Amino acid sequence: MRLLPVAFGAAAALMLVSMPAPTLAAWSSDPLVNLSVADGASDQTQPKLAPTADGGAWVSWFDGIANGFDVRVQRLDGAGNEVLAHNGVLVADRGFTSTQDYGLDLDASGNALLIFRDDRPGGTQITAAAISDAGVALWGASGVVLTNTTAFVAAPKIAGTSDGGAVVAWTQDADVHVQKLDASGATVWASDVVLTPAVGTYSVSDLHDAGTDVILSMVHQTGSFLAPRHLVAQKFDATGAALWGATPVQVFDGGSLQLGNFPYFVPDGSGGGVFAWYSNSPLQCRVQHVSSAGAEVFAHNGVEVSTNASRIRVSPSAGYDPVGDNVFVFWKEQDSLQSQSGVYGQKIDGTGARQWGTDGIVVVGVSAVQTDQVRCLVLGSGATAFWVASPAFGQDTVRAAHVDGAGTVDVGPVGISTITSGKSRLAAANSALGFSITAWVDDRIDDGDVYVQNLNSDGSLGGGASGLPAIAGAAGLELMVSPNPARDVVRIEFAMPEGARDATLEIVDVAGRRVRTDLARLGDAATTAVW
Repeated sequence: MRLLPVAFGAAAALMLVSMPAPTLAAWSSDPLVNLSVADGASDQTQPKLAPTADGGAWVSWFDGIANGFDVRVQRLDGAGNEVLAHNGVLVADRGFTSTQDYGLDLDASGNALLIFRDDRPGGTQITAAAISDAGVALWGASGVVLTNTTAFVAAPKIAGTSDGGAVVAWTQDADVHVQKLDASGATVWASDVVLTPAVGTYSVSDLHDAGTDVILSMVHQTGSFLAPRHLVAQKFDATGAALWGATPVQVFDGGSLQLGNFPYFVPDGSGGGVFAWYSNSPLQCRVQHVSSAGAEVFAHNGVEVSTNASRIRVSPSAGYDPVGDNVFVFWKEQDSLQSQSGVYGQKIDGTGARQWGTDGIVVVGVSAVQTDQVRCLVLGSGATAFWVASPAFGQDTVRAAHVDGAGTVDVGPVGISTITSGKSRLAAANSALGFSITAWVDDRIDDGDVYVQNLNSDGSLGGGASGLPAIAGAAGLELMVSPNPARDVVRIEFAMPEGARDATLEIVDVAGRRVRTDLARLGDAATTAVW
């Protein structure tokens, strides 16, 4: 669809309301019936999501079919249709009987990038793979084996870079190794960049691109097993040069991370990152914003999300709004005995000041219903919280609520998956079409399958009303219909603010052929249906 302005006095907004046939859009509108993407024999676990430019996503997981946990991947389009065969394509047939973390991302062309431990070459190695939309293994059937070692290797991550390549990182004994791959999977740097702490060990925590650069976060075990665990970060350019100094930035060294906690971070879109973590004594959540230059934007060791000393808080998840320069964070709030829990949230402005009071805001009050796997996605000037609610063992549901910029819950809580069953490994990502996508492991049928579900901005599921972001261009604004294809009823509403004038609306098909042209005569502050 192409929108051409005649004489705009102010910005326009376009709303598409469609009712697609169930056979054309796989997103379910029923929280009791979610989309199963992996339901083979045995169990499937550890799903990850990587959103794509068309509004869909890559979904990856470990599949326990046969004699080990294999790596598989599926591509979903913006309507929730499976692009590849049901249960995805096999990336690696492995023999591991247990799992560790792995990495999923996209390259500059939208292909899936994966990195994982691999026992096919002999011993335990690290392998990277690239899969096209057609399910083709672009780096060969076996992928690219990055190690040839008897050392301990673990926790690999991969980040696609804007030059078409990727950067990979993994833990190897006490060190972290980093390497760059080109678009064909060939190594670019003559040797790995190896990060070795002066004392203790480094372990990979997370990795994201910043254009052609990447940001790597690591957990620093400062000594023996019981020694404090700190959070550090470093940035590398396309040549492998460290950009944040000779030693990594100390994001948190004022206590210790909880044992087994390897915090994720989110890029800020300007070359920096926003970090969220929790300490073990006291159990407290903190956030920090590190700039593109490696400077801590907030006070050293970050900002506490709440100052309420009568309760404890764990497992934060943060998002960043670059327009307002605000950090949103949700977490699990608990009583002092850790027998009751809820979901709380906080907004931190660009100066590090708490905006939702000293205690944050209540999304779900502390009660005997356990809340876990809290996730945060920024939406508009607010953010959406996702969590698993567990009133009793095996009676889990997936829920969500949106909080506006002022700290008011304006949507929900709503049920994303309300069939009661064991649920774990919740993942969430924003679609390019304005809704969110969640994935999780669900044992409603057997030991665990992978399900996905979308959530629209109004709290509904499946197809329906979609507010589409406008893309400004020389000729005006261009927007894409979603779901597409659709049938039955499609209504286009065009809204203009006060003082705006008329506009021409052109609707074109995928080949660029004009289907219809309308002159929308709207008057002041009007909303008109033009289709």
